[in-house]
Amino acid sequence: MQTPGRKVLFALTPLAFCLLQAGSACAQAIPGLNLAVPGGGELPQQLEGGQAQGGLLAPLGTASAPAPARGNFIQPSVGMSVVQTSNAYFGTANPARSDTILSITPGIAFQTQGPDLRTFGNFELNAQYYARSSYSNTVLPSGTLGLSARLVDQWLYFDAGINSQQNALLTIPSQSTGTATYTTTQYTLSPYIDHRFGDDLRLRARSENTWTRISGNQTGAALSNGRYGRQTIRLDRRPTPLGWGLDARQEETVYTNSGSLAVRDEIARARVLYAFTPHFEGGLIGGYEHYSTGYASLGHSIYGVQLDWRPNVFTRFHGVVERRFFGTGWNIDASQQIQRISLRLNWNRAPSSYLASLQTLPSGVSLSTLLGGMLASQYPDPAARAQAVQNLLAVTGLPATLPNAINFYTQSATLQDTLTLTGVLLAQRNSYTVSAFHTKTQDLILPGSPPLSNLLAASADYMQNGIGVSYGRRLTPVMSLNVGLLRALSTGFGRNEGFSSRQTTFIVQLSRRLTPQTILVVGARRQLLDTAHTGILSANESAIYAGLTHRF
Repeated sequence: MQTPGRKVLFALTPLAFCLLQAGSACAQAIPGLNLAVPGGGELPQQLEGGQAQGGLLAPLGTASAPAPARGNFIQPSVGMSVVQTSNAYFGTANPARSDTILSITPGIAFQTQGPDLRTFGNFELNAQYYARSSYSNTVLPSGTLGLSARLVDQWLYFDAGINSQQNALLTIPSQSTGTATYTTTQYTLSPYIDHRFGDDLRLRARSENTWTRISGNQTGAALSNGRYGRQTIRLDRRPTPLGWGLDARQEETVYTNSGSLAVRDEIARARVLYAFTPHFEGGLIGGYEHYSTGYASLGHSIYGVQLDWRPNVFTRFHGVVERRFFGTGWNIDASQQIQRISLRLNWNRAPSSYLASLQTLPSGVSLSTLLGGMLASQYPDPAARAQAVQNLLAVTGLPATLPNAINFYTQSATLQDTLTLTGVLLAQRNSYTVSAFHTKTQDLILPGSPPLSNLLAASADYMQNGIGVSYGRRLTPVMSLNVGLLRALSTGFGRNEGFSSRQTTFIVQLSRRLTPQTILVVGARRQLLDTAHTGILSANESAIYAGLTHRF
């Protein structure tokens, strides 16, 4: 990541917040949009890490996933928006300049689904016109294409996908049209095995391979294409009351434009688990890890503890704490659904790389996932539940994604400590969301490596803290009011001591369903930015916007 990029870094999360708020009511009108996720709920759950860098494990011995519901659709749509901003250069070192930005966005979403194969796609073109030529007029394509297949029943499965998007990590933070400085296109191939030997023994293995290509680079930074691979195998015996588990994992990040810039993490573990009650399990972990960066490598033993608590289908806690080569790592995930309330906490500390984080750390926390958990008992079928979530978002006008920290671009290893808290409350006519995050990213340089100044153009030592709140009010059966506020702070430490950025964003909008297929959105926003040691001492922006989306 280059120094000029740091001038705009923390303007990006509020920008995404505005984008999601302004476009949520329109985007969610496309049915099945969030079905386009590889490895969806209809097929067996993907292999998870279960360790300090992994995810929440599904309990062994649970019932098999329901048979996939047949569902085929094709949904064209077209959107148009106009934004009048007082500062098209907000977040950059350029002087403020007003502009009017017109966007036209045709799109199409589709799905075909049978008992053993599901294909899906979601494509759009965002054509942007700047009346005062603040930026070049552009046509920005984006989309997703994928499939999930059952090759051998109860044994072998396959996921594949292509995803192209305007990357929001180092974009020009101007207006809510989302002008990007580069595009990432990712190709993913992922065969996996998921088999149960009776009720207590389960084998899972997965080979996930993602190639990332960067195009249209306007940042001035030396952005590199890359490949990220994650190979995992796991054998678990459910505690009855004594159980055990064996797993091995290899993660590798290779920046293909720079052959020496590679990160590899190889881990082998064994676990002994005991079920103290039918809903509470605990155990010990032991293993070995070998970590290398292309310049140096390090081997280290692993030891730690694991706890799982599932008192009911609405409450879940999973925690792993381990001693690893970098110190203490952990992955703690807790969620709770209480009628119309959904709460979630995730706290993770582990090494990573930019390409690895690109797979696991989205630009925002999925509100669709939280709502899906709230509707799980009412809509047990995954396809019906996804459609219900889309309808709920369209009615409330809430954004599909909540704010999160920025994923810094680096061609090296980093150590990330990330804490995210999210909450949703749905009342009779009111809805509330909150998302708070804290992320500390620091350079991970192994002993024996060259000095940092020889490896990187800039350091990734930054702390990010932020909170975003959203309130929605259903005024009539076809009209909703939404108000959002985001407060975000980025602070440098170490080599970046003295660098900081603070931003406040406020947005208010009205959405009205003109017809069952047409939604109108009008709104206004205000943004304030203060920075230190970056060339942007202070800046502000006021904007009004209107958008119309029609689905055919």
